[in-house]
Amino acid sequence: MSKSLRNYQKESIKEALNHLRKSNNPVLFEMSVGGGKSICISWILKIMEDQNKRALCLVSSSELVRNNSDEFRELGGNPSVYCSSLNDKSYSSNIIFATPQSMINALKTTHPLSKIIFNLIIVDECHQINFKSDKSIYMRILRHYRQHYDQMRLLGFTGTPFRGKESILGIEGLFKSKAANISTKYLIDNNYLVPPVFYLPNTKSFDFSECKIQKTGEFNGSDLQKVIDKNKRLTWKILQEVQEIMKERNVCLIFCSTKAHCFEALVSLPEDSSRIILGDTDNNERYEILTKARNKEIKYLISVNCLLTGVNVPSIDCIVWLRPTSSLLLYIQGLGRGLRLNDGKKDCLILDFAGNNSRFQDFDDPIILDALKQTRDADKPLIFQCYTCNTMNSEHARRCVGIVDNKRCDFYFEWKDCIACHGKNDITSRYCIHCNAELIDPNKKLTMIPFNAATIDFEVLETKYWIQESGKYTQVCASYKLNNAKCINESYSPTASIKSKNVFYGKFVKESVDNSSYWYPHLQNPVYLKAMLSEIKAPTHLRLKWNGDLWVILKKVFSNSPQ
Repeated sequence: MSKSLRNYQKESIKEALNHLRKSNNPVLFEMSVGGGKSICISWILKIMEDQNKRALCLVSSSELVRNNSDEFRELGGNPSVYCSSLNDKSYSSNIIFATPQSMINALKTTHPLSKIIFNLIIVDECHQINFKSDKSIYMRILRHYRQHYDQMRLLGFTGTPFRGKESILGIEGLFKSKAANISTKYLIDNNYLVPPVFYLPNTKSFDFSECKIQKTGEFNGSDLQKVIDKNKRLTWKILQEVQEIMKERNVCLIFCSTKAHCFEALVSLPEDSSRIILGDTDNNERYEILTKARNKEIKYLISVNCLLTGVNVPSIDCIVWLRPTSSLLLYIQGLGRGLRLNDGKKDCLILDFAGNNSRFQDFDDPIILDALKQTRDADKPLIFQCYTCNTMNSEHARRCVGIVDNKRCDFYFEWKDCIACHGKNDITSRYCIHCNAELIDPNKKLTMIPFNAATIDFEVLETKYWIQESGKYTQVCASYKLNNAKCINESYSPTASIKSKNVFYGKFVKESVDNSSYWYPHLQNPVYLKAMLSEIKAPTHLRLKWNGDLWVILKKVFSNSPQ
């Protein structure tokens, strides 16, 4: 074998082989994009070939079949490729690379492939296996070969070991043990990937807040297209800014909302250096486009649901999101397309025009946390200090971005409670991060109102004020129950810093407390803050405005009717 392995790859392969020898239970090999899954697969298959054993490697696309089989050949292997899209249906070698669709068609026709005894089946991107359904293509293939040989081993490779919110590992999952755990953060910290740099664009972003999420967990395509159609000039404006940025960069990958949106993006970019890849793009054309991108012969790659996994184009150094996703896994996979090492490449620029960073801000993912910190630093006005860990946050932060005991700080500036476990969650969360219970959408009633309204007035039915303390910091909290059954919360930490004290005074005390100037010198004294609670006036109405992420209190009205 000519290619050398990195130390973590050697250890991961060794661990995987040990697991496979001990039991015939499925084994998971978790390795993030850029960690070298292809070379690890090839080394394991080369060991099988050298031992005169038979193995099948299933990959979801012809592009991956080509890449993985080429990698195996570079190690001196002699593979067969069974893939209709590549016009290659050989199966004589001990090691076979195939797509699941080509394999299931062979099994249906009692092809000679159906009689082969495989010692090992490897599935790349194994999170795509619908293991809950016996009728799914992958499960039909795996069941067929396990029935022919009950000692057959299964090894799955992925960087995202989930289907939706369900883990594919454990008692309820397909895989019963894990042999490796190489994360994106590990690869970045050890210089095996370039870091992502999150940039705050100058051009305004698309507002997808009204778009519905389907049972599949993703946004409805027709809803997304309506947003695009309402903002005909916005795609063009965004891509003009992207072109200015790309003058200093190599290849840009653009994720659009729909197929139609892809073509709208195409006409906004230089014709000779821009290409679209869709699910129905011819394999030869797809290969040609990706090859040109690798060689930096084209500058802009446009796609919608393609190019999220299994694509190796190290020259990509900019990712642009013109589509929202409700899946953190898809978002991280998309970012990963730009993190591979390449000559002269120092980082990958991430431009989010679809609100994804904000959508995932409650997740304890190191990449998302880094994104929040980077965009926080660029958002200078009104910085709030967390009273738990002292980390500075932007005025729009809903949860602190600080780290406490190697974990994300659990202090919330704004939250909603889970009715099942009473844990705090981000106001946009659909499922509780503590118990996975479905949460009621806090904006369900409000989003029934057209978003083109400048401001909206609501009657306040009930008001609650209280003090929270942690260590030397004190927080003043308020909750307003509105006439549409929604609660609006706000909180301030006046004891954290002079700036926080002034913000608290200007945005809350001045209008809510009579004789406010008396209280101003004492706003960092917890004793005075507790005494002031009884002096706070309850508003009769709140005037709210949607800022694209959440409802903001514009004004409190202390009268019988809004003014």
